[in-house]
Amino acid sequence: MNQPDTSGNCSFSDVDKLMRTLQLAVHTPTFLLGLLLNLLAIRSFSTFLKKRWPDYAATSIYMINLAVFDLLLVLSLPFKVALSQVRPPFPSLCTLVECLYFISMYGSVFTICFISLDRFLAIQYPLLVSRLRSPGKIFGICCTIWALVWAGSVPIYSFHGTVEKYTCFHNMSDGTWSAKVFFPLEVFGFLLPMGIMGFCSSRSIHILLRRRDRTQDWVQQRACIWTIAASLAVFVVSFLPVHLGFFLQFLVRNGFIVECRAKQSISLFLQLSMCFSNVNCCLDVFCYYFVIKEFRMDIMAHRPSRVQLVLQDTTISRG
Repeated sequence: MNQPDTSGNCSFSDVDKLMRTLQLAVHTPTFLLGLLLNLLAIRSFSTFLKKRWPDYAATSIYMINLAVFDLLLVLSLPFKVALSQVRPPFPSLCTLVECLYFISMYGSVFTICFISLDRFLAIQYPLLVSRLRSPGKIFGICCTIWALVWAGSVPIYSFHGTVEKYTCFHNMSDGTWSAKVFFPLEVFGFLLPMGIMGFCSSRSIHILLRRRDRTQDWVQQRACIWTIAASLAVFVVSFLPVHLGFFLQFLVRNGFIVECRAKQSISLFLQLSMCFSNVNCCLDVFCYYFVIKEFRMDIMAHRPSRVQLVLQDTTISRG
């Protein structure tokens, strides 16, 4: 999402050449690993959904929704690599790929945010949430997330405006970087979800640590703390640099930063941050791992005998 290759005497060809090579090196393993890991995650949580309905339905629905968004991002990567190097045969193809990419990114942001909020409410108000946390309502929330990100993708259709020569994810029109487009995206697409997630995660961890000496299920609650911490770490590492890059590029495109080397550095930083933020579709596997571990620990805690524990755990592992 950088500016055209040249701006007066300021050339971005070296940056773009470097990024074409780097994108290929990063996106190839990301595509292969992301495809495998997210398909496995969908399969695992679907198994819990079928065999443990409705005990683990709410969290499983959220996790399946997150894995589907990650899978969409994975599937967009080969097209992103190809279309960022050559001009698309028809503009609608570029728009479609850009839509899939940004819908999956912000779909993941909102889903992770709601997972964090849901977990905090379940920890802080367990009796109240047990009545409100029905599978139907969670499914409705996920559908709302899909509706929001699709509605929010409308500005993508004018990303390139009247620009004649462009490649996908490059050469965005000036209107794309206007304040009325940029600030709602930055505030509602990232800052607000990050604020909610940071508050919910810190409060949840604080509550669980405070209960450490008053609970017999500390091992299970420790797994819950790891789940919360992993989700927050993945969120910050994946999305903070890219939105900082968006902000810096906004300053460039609106004339606040005019020095050539600064503009080249910002272009490189933005493309690097977008490139490595795509690894998020693989990093989410840490969240899946801790959630599945938490599920299994809870299942084992409620099993009547050691023999049944072994047999049932084997069944779940085989899917």
